[in-house]
Amino acid sequence: MSAFISFEAVSKSYGDVKVIDGLNLSIERGEFVSLLGPSGSGKTTMLMMLAGFEAPTGGRIVVDGKRVDHLPPHARNMGVVFQSYALFPHMSIADNIAFPLKMRGMPKAEVGTRVKRALDMVQLSAASGRKPAQLSGGQQQRIALARALVFEPEVVLMDEPLGALDKQLREHMQLELRELHKSLGLTVVFVTHDQNEAITMSDRIAVFNSGKIEQIDTPQLIYSQPNTRFVAQFIGETNLMNGSVAESHDDRASISLGDGTRVIGRTHKSFRPGEQIVLSVRPEALTIGDVAPGLNSLPAVIEDLVFQGDHTRVHLKSGGSKLAARVTGQNHGYAVGQSTHVSFAPEACAVVPQ
Repeated sequence: MSAFISFEAVSKSYGDVKVIDGLNLSIERGEFVSLLGPSGSGKTTMLMMLAGFEAPTGGRIVVDGKRVDHLPPHARNMGVVFQSYALFPHMSIADNIAFPLKMRGMPKAEVGTRVKRALDMVQLSAASGRKPAQLSGGQQQRIALARALVFEPEVVLMDEPLGALDKQLREHMQLELRELHKSLGLTVVFVTHDQNEAITMSDRIAVFNSGKIEQIDTPQLIYSQPNTRFVAQFIGETNLMNGSVAESHDDRASISLGDGTRVIGRTHKSFRPGEQIVLSVRPEALTIGDVAPGLNSLPAVIEDLVFQGDHTRVHLKSGGSKLAARVTGQNHGYAVGQSTHVSFAPEACAVVPQ
């Protein structure tokens, strides 16, 4: 089965500056795919090319079997939600939502029916007669979403739509958007620089770096099995240790660390003996103290303890590496200066190129 949305060798340059470089990306119908990356990585440019606000320098964009990169935005049947909401301040909420329907020449009776349904969907029917300035930031965000959905687009594009909200409201809206995506079967392409947001909401995440996709995978695999050092560092928090490959077989490798300690890690590609690599181990995968059989183990010294509410962050030094672990509760019994061991399962240790 062919993909619903396909970027095929798409490039974008501004003068001599190449922002997107021969990029390929496929999205299935009904998927929620987040484009995640730092500022300037190309993710918003990709979204704007899909929306029709930017034209690719090279390559093709195909939606539902039809090439769309030559079509104007209004001919692509896509709803767009921006961070700024872009609501018309002089119009009522109902008129804001009705605007794209009127621009498409829809009969007045049908416009009224659809606007009511869209307001019901975002649970703001009582606000239909108000102006945007009379609503909270979260309510305005929901109205912008209703306007993007009211004409029943094939695809909904969102560019940092939650960026202006406070933390509590942002997390609430993440769950609301997830529920809307599931209940309506929408195809959503969502741009964000917030790792937690992407992990919470997405079916798959495409991690952008310097105009290329470093990895596209489910949130679980992006987090637990990063393919590159950039992905390991950009998604969540991780411990990085430099080493070299002693042996590599199938999806496992024996790694020699700087102090000569040997550990076993999980690989996603074959490595040559002697190749310089980086180990990535998440803080929650580290166990302090007694070592169970089959686990990697490193001698370590506790350098600091930081209480953070639901867990304590333990800073350690092992050989030439600074490590961080998380332990639950306050009564853990550890002390600064204590000599101990940190251990971790080979499955929790990702081997990535240096």
